[in-house]
Amino acid sequence: MPHLVQMDKKLSRKGLVVVAPEVQGSSQEDILQLVEKNDVGYTVTKGITGPGLATGIPRTAVFDVSGKLVYVGHPMAPETEDAIEDALKEATSDESEKPGSSGLAPRKTDLVPSRSWTNDEKRVIEASLLEVVGTVGKFKLSNGQPFDYDITRLSEADQQLIKEALAP
Repeated sequence: MPHLVQMDKKLSRKGLVVVAPEVQGSSQEDILQLVEKNDVGYTVTKGITGPGLATGIPRTAVFDVSGKLVYVGHPMAPETEDAIEDALKEATSDESEKPGSSGLAPRKTDLVPSRSWTNDEKRVIEASLLEVVGTVGKFKLSNGQPFDYDITRLSEADQQLIKEALAP
């Protein structure tokens, strides 16, 4: 997992999107603890299907910018990083590129990075805020799970932080 975290941080600006399926039947709590401990910034899912993907762990699948599967192998194999670099050659990494350019767009940054949010019942949750539409905040847990929440139910301090983040 540390290798994937490092690779994600190194190549995400070039268009790399890491999705890590958990296939050993771990509990949600164990997965969340591992994600937090390793400062994972990519999506972790339960299970996976696909050609050659469910056999052997760990396993890496590389898709090019068109979505075509171009490589399956061990994440630490030297060929893996080569396959990723080759697949990213068509991706754009410069946000100033024209909208019609080929490749993947850079990752959208969070409106508010991951932090503790407190609601009107004093319940706390750790999540990042992606965007606000009306009074609905689009949040993301550290495991990548998105959820919507009425921001008027957040503490006054949290609401003020959101207003400041939305200000031009």
